Amino acid sequence: MKEKILYVSDRPTMGADMLVKALGDSFEIMQVRSGDEVEHVPGIVLVNLAGLESSERVKSFTGAKVFILGNQQEVDGSDIKGAGAFVRPFNASEIRAKLSALSENTGEVQRTLLLVDDDAVMIRTLREGLSTSYKVLPANSGANALKILSRAKPDLILLDYEMPDMNGPQILEALRGDANTANIPVMFLTAKTDNESIAKIDALKPQGHMLKTLPLKDIKAIIQNFFDGK
Repeated sequence: MKEKILYVSDRPTMGADMLVKALGDSFEIMQVRSGDEVEHVPGIVLVNLAGLESSERVKSFTGAKVFILGNQQEVDGSDIKGAGAFVRPFNASEIRAKLSALSENTGEVQRTLLLVDDDAVMIRTLREGLSTSYKVLPANSGANALKILSRAKPDLILLDYEMPDMNGPQILEALRGDANTANIPVMFLTAKTDNESIAKIDALKPQGHMLKTLPLKDIKAIIQNFFDGK
């Protein structure tokens, strides 16, 4: 029996519809509109952002892994927090492989990452790469990160060390000063490689740090090793 995918789309669009049609070879596709009642939500949901009338019902699909489909502007402007993203032009073979790998692990508890970085490209790259294994909550500033933490408790925070207005060390200090966030593990993201900078990071005693220039597979391995060691 094929794994089911819920496809939420309010109007036909060539790119997203062709992708979903291609996925029909491997999955059973259930298509609905954003306002439709859904009796059973499968483990994977695809949301076509083009012409989407409302995202409120999608936001209630807390037990599913949600992926948004659209161009870069639509994805960056989406208010569906924690969703994975597939950006046009879509690579059907690559997306099929990612969803197939994800469907094999739908019985496992999915961990949540809070990704804090003022670099939109870094956020997009890591969110796309990590969302097949984790629920990723993106934040482009310290203020946005603290707002998210007021209503969600991630399993790990990936925190940019250098940011304007409120930098990584200041955010970490705020987290440790609040009983609700003091015990959330933090790993710093940094572009610094010199000994002095690394010593300053280590002095703050985070759960770890990683270079932004690392290949995605190495970043994923570091995160997985952290969770495996808990």
